[in-house]
Amino acid sequence: MAILEILVVGIVATACLDIGQQIYRLATGMPITDWGMIGRWAAYLPKGQVVHENIGKTPPVDGELALGWIVHYVVGIGYAVVYLLLMWFILGIEPGFIPAMVFGALSVSVTWFVMEPILGAGVMAAKTPKPPAAMAHDFASHLSFGFGLFLGVVISRSLFGG
Repeated sequence: MAILEILVVGIVATACLDIGQQIYRLATGMPITDWGMIGRWAAYLPKGQVVHENIGKTPPVDGELALGWIVHYVVGIGYAVVYLLLMWFILGIEPGFIPAMVFGALSVSVTWFVMEPILGAGVMAAKTPKPPAAMAHDFASHLSFGFGLFLGVVISRSLFGG
């Protein structure tokens, strides 16, 4: 597993999530994820603050939007590493469409049970104005990411062989 292959898979998958969110926004009117809030959260980590009552009420920091986008893509690449290691070394199967979609669908659990609670949105977005809509947005985003994992592997194989 070459670093360039992992980068391609992770970047393509994360870009697909971003495109999927835009499509979902156009279809439903629901806004895309505010990556500035992720940047704000990341900026407070060195200060020892992991959990926020409401990240939107936490004082903003300079460069939070740029930091949020960087964190978003680094996490996407990290998910690609986990996905590829899981497929090749733990399950012993080739990455494919169905495994990528299952991985994408399961990965939403991190959003629902880790990120949303520590950002103050509650488990499964329970503290948001419309929890079912937020959960549908999250799930659609992660399915887009799963499709991107599949597409990233296809692109990576066309670029690097394998």
